[in-house]
Amino acid sequence: MKLSVFYEHIREAAGQSGRSLEEICTLVKSFGIDALEMDADQFKAEEDAILTLLTKTGLTVSCMYGFFDFGHITSSAVREEQITSFLSMAGRAGASRVLVIPGFLEEHEQDPASLEHQQCVQLMKEAVAAMCAAAKPLGIRVGMEDFDDSRAPFATTAQLLSFVEEIPELSCFFDTGNFLYSGEAALEAYKRCRPHIGYVHCKDRTFEVHPKEEPKLTADGRPMYAAPAGSGCIPMKELVTDLLQSGYDDTFVIEHFGAQDQLAFMKQSAEWLLGLRKEVLGG
Repeated sequence: MKLSVFYEHIREAAGQSGRSLEEICTLVKSFGIDALEMDADQFKAEEDAILTLLTKTGLTVSCMYGFFDFGHITSSAVREEQITSFLSMAGRAGASRVLVIPGFLEEHEQDPASLEHQQCVQLMKEAVAAMCAAAKPLGIRVGMEDFDDSRAPFATTAQLLSFVEEIPELSCFFDTGNFLYSGEAALEAYKRCRPHIGYVHCKDRTFEVHPKEEPKLTADGRPMYAAPAGSGCIPMKELVTDLLQSGYDDTFVIEHFGAQDQLAFMKQSAEWLLGLRKEVLGG
């Protein structure tokens, strides 16, 4: 089992604890976490400092993620420039995969039956397919996740699969906690997505109120809060166990944006995941 965590969690933990980024990275490494998920904009702003930090602490970048507005870019030259720049940064960071968030719908594009909606989604799919084609010779795998936002036309299982099934080189980056946003059962979503899963975000959530934490609201307005893996309302044990038993041997990404104690959450999540691996596979 390989574990990764978001670089943004490292930054948040440093701010919460008053420790340096290097100290937090060293602690994270001691938890059994070897890699980071890197925001492309963050990397662009701090590339030299980030690369130095990685060298000092022995961490690597497992995946780089980027936000785009492909649904509203009609120029192929502009699209190609953005894709090239993104993949180049991923290469410099040493990432073997990228997560693309291809864009969001504007208010007048929300109706799936409207021409505006269909044109926007089609532009997104064309851009993602172009990214997959450009990434393949670089040895970089492209994926999309079930992004928890009503403006994302890839938030639900059906929406995400409409991208993944239409674009052969595109992988499903399964986020265990995001289907709850749309009111879908994670286990049912997992069964449908399973043949396409190439990467996993281990996000647990709870409806138990955390007074000092800003909640994420579901599509129907219920406040959700961050939880260490295995401690919330997502069926994490069933999901991770099935992945391990089915031979998934890639990375499990620890994710809990909004946590008030990122360092403690990262430690607890890593301990739970590694403990479950030992329980399921032994050794």
